[in-house]
Amino acid sequence: MMKNLWISFCFLLTLAVAGCSDEDETPKNVTLTNGTQTTQVVYADQTQTGGGGISFTALADWTATVTEVALSKAGGSTVDWLTLSAYSGGPGEYTLTLTLKENNTGQDRMAKIEIVCGSDVITITVEQKGTTEGGETPAPRGKRLARMEYANVDSNYPDSYGKYILTFAYDAQGRLSEMHDISYVGDEQAYYSDDVYTFTYEGQQVRLEQAKNDYEPYVYVMQMNEAGDVALLYEEDSYGSSTVTAWRFDYDNDRYLQRIVEDNLYEPDGDGDEDDDVDVGVVPEPSTRAFTSERLSLSWQDGNLRSTTNEWAQDYYMTWDYTSHPNETPGLDFNVMSARPLFGNQSGDYTDIVNMLFALRMLGQNSRNLVKNDYVNWAYHSSVNPDAPEPTTQTTHEDYWLPFEYTFTAENYLSRVTARAVLRTTVTDIASGQVISESESYYDDEYLFTYE
Repeated sequence: MMKNLWISFCFLLTLAVAGCSDEDETPKNVTLTNGTQTTQVVYADQTQTGGGGISFTALADWTATVTEVALSKAGGSTVDWLTLSAYSGGPGEYTLTLTLKENNTGQDRMAKIEIVCGSDVITITVEQKGTTEGGETPAPRGKRLARMEYANVDSNYPDSYGKYILTFAYDAQGRLSEMHDISYVGDEQAYYSDDVYTFTYEGQQVRLEQAKNDYEPYVYVMQMNEAGDVALLYEEDSYGSSTVTAWRFDYDNDRYLQRIVEDNLYEPDGDGDEDDDVDVGVVPEPSTRAFTSERLSLSWQDGNLRSTTNEWAQDYYMTWDYTSHPNETPGLDFNVMSARPLFGNQSGDYTDIVNMLFALRMLGQNSRNLVKNDYVNWAYHSSVNPDAPEPTTQTTHEDYWLPFEYTFTAENYLSRVTARAVLRTTVTDIASGQVISESESYYDDEYLFTYE
């Protein structure tokens, strides 16, 4: 009897060992590599983790999420102090760079990074101490943008360069109170102009006055939501009409702008009729039925704006590629400054004002990262000599932008940005296919940022 029990026990043990061996040999969908640690700790003044980030191998498509871990407050909220260089990908080997903001709260904080690939999950925790290695709490940076200077030089006409300057002033609460938009051409400052934008805050309402040279100023009314983002925009009518055109801005729960919708019969004063859109001082609800014309729809991925479309002219809207550099310059989003056109190919005050508000970070969250290059690349096109009775030559134009080159301050704010647009022209003999001539010119862009 004992012998039979012993044989049965050995048989079961053999099965168990075989089962463990098979499980160990089964490849996982995602595995950490290069000695990546599952727990990483940095000090308050450190903006990069040690060890070169998170290295892993994925056998299938993967996604990464970052959430807060409860230390001094409830966990699970969106993390705005830690970003990854990528949040998704396909099969392959990866190293994710982690970028952190300085911790000047005086409290430790922790985030959980989960990389999901198939049925497998890898969890990495990152703790950022509330003090430096020496035990000090970093003081808030508190720097504000005072000036941005942009110059555009054509290699064919270097003396007639364009210069554009933005200057910023703030009120006692640190809010933008005045902005000058100055532009001129060349050292002689020909075609000089200075547009002045004044912001006046009255509770949840902001009045924006735009003074253009000697013209009568334009006045816009902005109704802000609880998060401090523009919920409604319309131009104050100077002709006494009871209705104006207004634009409503819809956001998701993370404050990313989703839609801009238009109402051409908005009644600013609201007489109480059920058809009134919203009364002044009341934040419009997304379900307000009077706003029916969609001016723009925005698509986001991993915290970056990926594409924009609208119901009228989808061909005029584009997609964007991003660098791993965080987009942290206070009070101004360079991505929007370089976008031509971000909100469509229509001209007019709507496009100008909405672009400006988005660039000033007043339309919810902006993209987490800086763009790679200018969004607009001119299409390849060809032409023939129109003066010849029978075309003998063909002219080909190929124009494109090189990627932006970024320089940063110690606070990770933009200091200088440069870019070049290359314009290449080739003339070819149609009969022989031989190149007759080639020429190349370029535009050089430079942006300089000053802080106070």
